[in-house]
Amino acid sequence: MRLIDSDGHGIELRVTDYQFPDAAHMGKRRSWLIVEGTANCPQGAWTFRWQALTPEDAIALATWLRDFARSPDGGQQADDSLEFIEPNLAFAATRADAYQIALQIRLDLEFSPPWRKRNRAGDPFTVVCRMTPETLLTASTEWTADITPYPPWTPGE
Repeated sequence: MRLIDSDGHGIELRVTDYQFPDAAHMGKRRSWLIVEGTANCPQGAWTFRWQALTPEDAIALATWLRDFARSPDGGQQADDSLEFIEPNLAFAATRADAYQIALQIRLDLEFSPPWRKRNRAGDPFTVVCRMTPETLLTASTEWTADITPYPPWTPGE
């Protein structure tokens, strides 16, 4: 999924596998997703990789991106932020007008830039990218396709 603005700022994310793809118990096998990506901002570019999202988190991200893109007032119908169990990745968005969304991508711990490594969560590095609702909707569609091979565990499987 590409969340990159016209200045080249933002992130690319993809799911590469489950953290425990060979686990005997399906609940453990499908517990965490390995997420990797690249980030670009005025200060530089870097790559990251970590088991940062559950399958349910990944679905929530696709839904949040879609809902925010479709919400004409950017927050009255859709939450303006999204956080997960692991603090590596979080999002916030505001709508300047009907055609412009300012997306704040918060990268912490293993997703932080190499010049800002820390051992504690709570002060994420923020990459801001500005995009249209259509671009955000496209990103949601891309992310949905990317996570489809990694469904959450359903008890009884």
